[in-house]
Amino acid sequence: MANILDVILKTIGDVQQKNQKNPNVETADPSVFDILRNKLQEIDHKSKNNELQKGKRSPKSILDLIKSGIEGTRRENKKDPKVATAPKSIFDDILKKVEAAPQRQAKSGIRKIIQDYNLDASRIPQDMLNEIQTKYSADVKHMNQQYAQAIFDLAKKIR
Repeated sequence: MANILDVILKTIGDVQQKNQKNPNVETADPSVFDILRNKLQEIDHKSKNNELQKGKRSPKSILDLIKSGIEGTRRENKKDPKVATAPKSIFDDILKKVEAAPQRQAKSGIRKIIQDYNLDASRIPQDMLNEIQTKYSADVKHMNQQYAQAIFDLAKKIR
């Protein structure tokens, strides 16, 4: 993931600029974006130093860690009486970018299955294909989590 974190950090800057330029939405306090950047840079630092999974019972994907950081910032922002609560769209726009990669992977995975099995999906409504894609994505995530847990447990035993 040559750097999903870089992509998300760029997205934070883009969302901040969009927020500042939009007269129809309350401008979020710049400290909210700084907190987001700091959380993601902390994840990046821990990732580079191989410290993300230490002391945990089960591994988390980098995307889950990023989502947790964004949600944590949202909660902090709501609780902080000194800083106005940022519009919901700020966090939602950033989370959409985090979710985009797995959605693209699921779409290409379903497309590959259709090709590999020479299936005629031309008459299947798009909303039904989207449901299949969502299920596929959840199944792949679950399977990846199982493999990650097995590798994580094995690595702990070998230490």
